Amino acid sequence: MGLFTYRAVDANAAIREGDLSARDQDHLERLLSSQGMTLIEATEGGFRGFTRFDELLQPRFKDKDLLDFTYLLKLIVASGIPLLQGINTLMKSNSNRNIGQAAKLVHQGIDSGLALSDVMQNVPGMFPPYYVQMIRAGEASGTLEGNLDFLVNYLTWHNDFKKSVRASLTYPVTVLTVLCTLVFIIFTFVFPKMLKTLTGMGAELPLPTKIMIGISGFLRNYYLLVIVALIAGYIATMLFKRSPQGRRVIDGLLLKLPLIGMLISKINMSRYFKIVATLHASGIAADTTFAIGAEVIGNSVISGKMASIAKAIVTGESISEAMRRTGFIQPLVIDMMTIAEKTGTMEITLTRASDVLDKEVPETIKKVFAYVEPLTMIVLGGMVLLLLLAVFLPIYNTVGMVKIR
Repeated sequence: MGLFTYRAVDANAAIREGDLSARDQDHLERLLSSQGMTLIEATEGGFRGFTRFDELLQPRFKDKDLLDFTYLLKLIVASGIPLLQGINTLMKSNSNRNIGQAAKLVHQGIDSGLALSDVMQNVPGMFPPYYVQMIRAGEASGTLEGNLDFLVNYLTWHNDFKKSVRASLTYPVTVLTVLCTLVFIIFTFVFPKMLKTLTGMGAELPLPTKIMIGISGFLRNYYLLVIVALIAGYIATMLFKRSPQGRRVIDGLLLKLPLIGMLISKINMSRYFKIVATLHASGIAADTTFAIGAEVIGNSVISGKMASIAKAIVTGESISEAMRRTGFIQPLVIDMMTIAEKTGTMEITLTRASDVLDKEVPETIKKVFAYVEPLTMIVLGGMVLLLLLAVFLPIYNTVGMVKIR
């Protein structure tokens, strides 16, 4: 991510300037477009592909912090007390440090004459683009309380969704971790102790034993090199992923993985339609809604495809046809959108599409794990079989030689 200084024109033909973090200039243009602005020029102030030091110092919210802050802000707006007074109380009385810091930033910004959405836009680590856009729409239409209610519902769903995915991943990740640890212990500590006995029997060593000896010797002699190589590979991958090109390459490879790619696609589509349905229900323009929805997607390849929907809407093209071209939206949802465009039931259809995809994600996770569990057992069984053959075949050959003598 890099920090861009930009000049843009808003919907009222006023020139606006500011700083915004983006992956590249195209990403910056999409972010500004989602906020109702057209980019005039931009200058990048940081090195692309690396996190700037000032970005590291920016305050950040955890998912639960953002939900709690939104709920408290909703209570302040619903109570009818002046916003500054409510934020001031929140700033002084809240025990959560992150929420207190966010309240302080918001209080300072509003007190200096900025709108609530403008204050939040300057702290992207705390308030994501879709959140800022929802607040801006609420300020413009006088429905801030309703939009905050939408955000509370969406953030609650998002947190529950992440918890369910993590809970589903716990078992296979634990099994694979234990399996890898077991393999390392066997090859590094257990088998070398058997090696002297096996080689001292005098019989010719069979192939499984030679394989075990080779692997065990390599791990014992170069285990530090293996650890360093793994750490260096991880760091290199993370640095490569920070660049726009690297992220697209890695995200593209993940989508091509059997089962895993399908799971990533379903999870991102569920998140996409949930935020699009929420934004559209709040009265935000269709092109802005779909542009912001694309930014919520974690996979850059899918995000780029979904961003094309917003561009198609601007040119007057059918939403359903633009969705069909992406290749990531299932035919049922596309057919639903086709009917919605003809009948004017877009809001209801987006909500139904979101519900459909919400139900598909747990089913996809179960399907993926239905394959992972037997594959794990096969790998574990293969490792045990190799170990047994490596140990008992030399013993069997030695016993055979004794009988012959």
